[in-house]
Amino acid sequence: MKKFSILKFSYKKIITSSLVLMFILFSGLNTHNNISAQMPQMPPSGMMGMMGMMATVPSDSQCRTNQGTGEVFCELNMDVSMMTLTHTSVDQSYYPGQGIWFQGCMLPGQQYENFEAAWIERDYTGTTDHRGQQVGKDILNIFIRGNMPTQPGQQSAKCKYQFFTSDSPLVQPGQPYHNPQWESDQETQRMFEEADRIRRDADRQRAEEELLRAKQQAELELQQQEEQRKRDQQQQQQQGGFNNIFGQGPVGNIFSNAFQPPPDEEVPQGPFINLTVIAEIDRWKTMECIGNTIQDITGMNYEQAYMDFAFPLGVRMLNEPDFYYDAVTNCMHLSFDKLLSGTWGPSGGGKAPRREMDQLLQSCIVPHLTDTLNLRPDIIMEDVVNVESGKRSMTREEMLAAYDCFVKFDEDIRNNNSSSPPDYFPLNTDFLASFIYGDQEIPGQACMIDSISDSRGMNRQDAERIVGDLVNFAVGRSDQWGFLESDANPQHKNDVVNRVVGCNQDLEWIRDYQASISGGGVNLEDIFARLAEPDFQQCVKNEYGELSDGNREFADTMYDQMIEGFMMHQDPTEIINRPLSYRQTSTILDCAEDFGTDQETFSIIQPYLAQYTIDLDQIDFSWSGGMGYDQKSETLIGCIDDSWHENDRDMGNIGANAEQMVFNIFDRGGSLNALKPLNRDYTQDELDDVVECLEERPEFDWISQYDNPNYDFEPLFESDLFSQSNVDFTGAAADFRQNIENNNPDGGNSNMVSGSLMGGGALENLRLEMVNLSRGSAAEDCMIANLAREKGETENYIQSSYIGNLIWEPVQRPSKKEKIALENCDSQIRTATQGKGGLNAFLKYGSSGDPDYFAQPTDSQRACMVNEYKKVFGYMIESQGGNPDESAAKAVAEISMPGSYKGAHPILGDSAPNLRPPSAIELEALSNCKIIDLYVFEGSKLRKLIPGVDTSELPIGDLVNNPSNLAILGIMITLFFSVLQMVRGK
Repeated sequence: MKKFSILKFSYKKIITSSLVLMFILFSGLNTHNNISAQMPQMPPSGMMGMMGMMATVPSDSQCRTNQGTGEVFCELNMDVSMMTLTHTSVDQSYYPGQGIWFQGCMLPGQQYENFEAAWIERDYTGTTDHRGQQVGKDILNIFIRGNMPTQPGQQSAKCKYQFFTSDSPLVQPGQPYHNPQWESDQETQRMFEEADRIRRDADRQRAEEELLRAKQQAELELQQQEEQRKRDQQQQQQQGGFNNIFGQGPVGNIFSNAFQPPPDEEVPQGPFINLTVIAEIDRWKTMECIGNTIQDITGMNYEQAYMDFAFPLGVRMLNEPDFYYDAVTNCMHLSFDKLLSGTWGPSGGGKAPRREMDQLLQSCIVPHLTDTLNLRPDIIMEDVVNVESGKRSMTREEMLAAYDCFVKFDEDIRNNNSSSPPDYFPLNTDFLASFIYGDQEIPGQACMIDSISDSRGMNRQDAERIVGDLVNFAVGRSDQWGFLESDANPQHKNDVVNRVVGCNQDLEWIRDYQASISGGGVNLEDIFARLAEPDFQQCVKNEYGELSDGNREFADTMYDQMIEGFMMHQDPTEIINRPLSYRQTSTILDCAEDFGTDQETFSIIQPYLAQYTIDLDQIDFSWSGGMGYDQKSETLIGCIDDSWHENDRDMGNIGANAEQMVFNIFDRGGSLNALKPLNRDYTQDELDDVVECLEERPEFDWISQYDNPNYDFEPLFESDLFSQSNVDFTGAAADFRQNIENNNPDGGNSNMVSGSLMGGGALENLRLEMVNLSRGSAAEDCMIANLAREKGETENYIQSSYIGNLIWEPVQRPSKKEKIALENCDSQIRTATQGKGGLNAFLKYGSSGDPDYFAQPTDSQRACMVNEYKKVFGYMIESQGGNPDESAAKAVAEISMPGSYKGAHPILGDSAPNLRPPSAIELEALSNCKIIDLYVFEGSKLRKLIPGVDTSELPIGDLVNNPSNLAILGIMITLFFSVLQMVRGK
C-alpha cells in the first residue's frame, strides 16, 4: 500500500506540473509578439501574393428547371485551378436530403465531362448572394473548388451541377428520392446540439473549478520545491565532496559484452533530424528511448532497433515503417524545424533558420496541406503555430507534407538554374498523397475514393469500402458491385457512378451495368408495356379522339407514334418530333389511375412524362406575371392574330387560325398540319411569327424547324434518373479485365512478396534499394579504397572487376579480412542508404565462416526461427503487401533441411538441392535461437568434419594440394579428436 501511495503521489505531481505548464504556455503565447516570433509576416511578393489569390471568386450560374421532375440544371464558367474557390448562388428552393450533384466540367480540348476538374466544397442557405448583396430571402450558396494542377487564371471550364427543388414530386414522402433518414438526422442533430451545449456549460464550470485547484496546488508545489532546494544546498555545503570529473556524457562499461552505442562523430549526418546539435535534446537518452520503444512495439532486439532506426535519424525519413514515426514522437517533440534540422547544417542550435523555415511553410507546406486535406489555410496555419510553439508534435500528414516540400525545395528551388520560376508546391505529390490515397489496383482508384468522399460528405472509410467493392467487381474477383445492388439512394448511386467514370473513362461500362439492375434506376420497360395492352390503349385513344374532333385515325396515329418512340428509342417524342401536349400526358395519367395502377408506378410515370411535356401553366413569359392558363392562352392568340394581320398573311379567318394554332401546341399535340385547318401546311414565315410571340424561347425551337426534315427534337430537360433493363455490359467488362491483366501480368499478387530472399522478396528489395542509393556515393568510394588496401590491388581493378561480384551483384562471399575492411565503411553506408541498413544488408550469401545451410530443425527450433524472423523483418514484409507469418515460415524452410527453395544453391550448386544460404542479416536475426548445432558447412571437407568450428581462413587448398603437408593435416585431425575425447572424460 505504501508503494501504491508513492506512485499515486508521483502521478499527481506529474498531472499538476502539466497543468501549470499548460497555463504558462497559454498565457505566454497568446500575445502578438510571441505569435510573430513563431510565424513572422511574409512580404507581399512571392508565395504570399499567391496565397492572396486563393480568395473566393464570384461567378454567376445559368440554371434551368425540369418542371416534371423538379430537377434544377445549372452551369457556370469558373477557374479550375486547385488554388481557386468559386462562389455562386441560385435563387431556387433546395432539398438538402439529396444534396447537390456535381455533373463535371467541360475543359477546352476535351470531348467528355471531366468529373475531377472541380468539386463542390460546401453549400449553405442564406439571405446573401455570391456577390455579397442582400436579397431578402433564403437562397442557395455553393462553393466549388478547382482541382487542376494549374496556377490561378490559366485554365477555365464550364462546369455543371444539379439538385432537386424542395417541391419536386420525386422527393415528396413515399416517392423514390425522398430521404426520411436525412429528416430524422436533422431532428437528431438538433437534439445532439442541445445536449452538447449543456455539456459544454458543465465542462466550462468544471474547468474553472479545476483551474482554481491547479493554481493552489501549483503554489504549494513551488513552495515545497523551494524548501527542498534550500535543504539540499545546505546539505551540500556541509558535506562537500568530488564532482563528476568526467563530464555529463554517459560512460559505457568497456569491460561488458552489452551493446555500446557509437559516439557522436559516428552518427550519420544528413538533411533530417540531427540530434547531435539540437541544444535542448539529450541525444543519448532520445536514441535510447527510440530503440527501446521500437523493441517494445516490434519485438526486435534492442541493438537492431537502435542501429537501424535510432542511430540513422539524420539520414532516414520517418515515413516508413509505420512504427518509426510513433516511436520518435513518443521520445521527443517533433516540429518542422527539428524534422529538417540537418538541411541547413549544424548552425542555429540544430534547427532550421527561422526565415527559411517560415518561407517553406508559407510557400509550400501550408498550401500543400490545404489542397490535400481540403482544409482552410487559416486552420492549417493555426495547427502549424501549435506545432512550432511546442504544444504538440506534428501529425503524420504534416510530416509527409514537409518531406514533399523539402524534396521540392531541394530539387526545384535550390538547384533551379532556368529562367522560369519554380513551382510553388508539389503538384504531383509523393509521400502525402500515397499516405492518403494508398496503392491503386486499377487506374483512378485513389481519385474515386477522394472524389466520392468529397462530393457526398461521406466518411472516408465508407468511400474506401465502396471503391474496394467496385475494384473487386471490375477486376473479376466478385460477380457484382454490392453498392449498386443495395437499396442505397438512386441519386447517390448515379453520383458515385459519375465520379467513378470521371476518374477512369475505361469504366464507362459501369453505367450499362447500373442500367441492367432494376435498383440502379427507375425501370420503365415494364411500366410502359402497360400502355400497349388493349384495354389501356382503348382508354387513351378514346380520349385522344375527343381532342381530335372525332378523327379516330389521327388519334390512333398520334398514340401509336408515341408508343413506338418509347419502345424503339426510349423517347416518346422521337417519332412525332415535338413535345407532348399537356392534355396528352394528363390523358395517360387519367387512364392509369382509372385502371388501378399502383401508387409506386404512378409516381414514376408522372415525372417521366412531364419532362417531355409542354405545359403552358409552367411557362413564364415576360408579360405573364400572375396569369393563369386561360389568360396566357388568350394573350398568345391575340399576339399571333396581330402578327399575322400586320404581315398580311393569307390565312382567311386569321383569328380562328390563331386559336387553332395555340390549341395544337398546348392541348391537342401531334402534327401542327395534321387536320389541315387551312387546307394547306403552314408556311415558314407564319411559323416564325408564332415563335416570335412565344418570345423565341428554346422550348419552341421545334415550331420554327417543323418543316426541316433534318431536325431532331430533343427535350431541354431530360433526366437520367430513369433507365431500361435490357443492357448488356459483359463484353465491355471482359475487355476491361483483359486490359488490366495485360498491364499487370502478375495479377493481384504482383505486389506480394514470397518471403524468399532469392525470389525478390522484401529483403532482396531492400538490398537492391540500398545498392541503388550507394552506387556513386562516398560509401562506394570508401569500400573500394578499403578493399584495394586489403588486397593490394588498384582501386580501378576493385571498382571495375571485383566489388560488383562481392557487393552489387554478389556471386561469392567476402573473406573474413575483406569483411573487416568493409566494416570500416559501415557509417558511410548507413548515411548513403538513408539509414536503411549497414554492410550486412549487402551480404546476400553471408560472409566467410557462415553456414551454407541449416540441418533439419526441431519443432521448437523452427518455431523460434520463424518468430525471430517475423520480429526482425515483419515490418518490411507487411510494407510490401506480404504476410509476415507465411513469409517467415517460407524463408526458414528455404535455408534449412529438407529445403523448399526453388533453384540451385548459389554456392554449392546441385549438391544441396532445394536449399540456399542464409544472408548475413537473416543469420543475425536467427542468432537468438539456439541453432548452432544446425550449422552445415558443405563448402570444405574439413569444415564438414568439424561442424560449428570456423576454419574458413585456414589454407585448406594448400594443405590438400601439397602431398608433403598431408602429415600436418593428419596431426590436426588427430589432435582435434583427442581434444574431444578429453572433453568427454575419456
